[in-house]
Amino acid sequence: MVESGERAGLIRLFDLADVPEGGTPLFDLRVDSAYRGRGLGGQALAWLTGYLFTEFPDLQRIEGTTRKDNRAMRRTFLFSGYAKEAHDRDAWPGEQGHVHDAVGYAILRCDWLSGATTLPDWDDEAPTT
Repeated sequence: MVESGERAGLIRLFDLADVPEGGTPLFDLRVDSAYRGRGLGGQALAWLTGYLFTEFPDLQRIEGTTRKDNRAMRRTFLFSGYAKEAHDRDAWPGEQGHVHDAVGYAILRCDWLSGATTLPDWDDEAPTT
């Protein structure tokens, strides 16, 4: 909601029932085109992150995915303390048969509490042949 009381977008949460068993919730966050560029996505992501870590004290991480070409959401994830953890090629079906890369981000509880973002150890990958 914005100050006028109009709906500016939506947040949907998925897999909350799996959290008590160690599962990771996923979410869909959308800002209506008329309200983009006002910082609402960042505000919504900050609220969502705080809500999930507060309501689910055993939750250790939250994940989200966006299309590679959604630069605004990718910046929002990074600004909100989420780390890029995945880049899946040709994984997001689009309009008229076009396929986009998907980019995955996550935040850990310890990072949320400390305000610091720890990055994945990309150098510890299996050697190639």
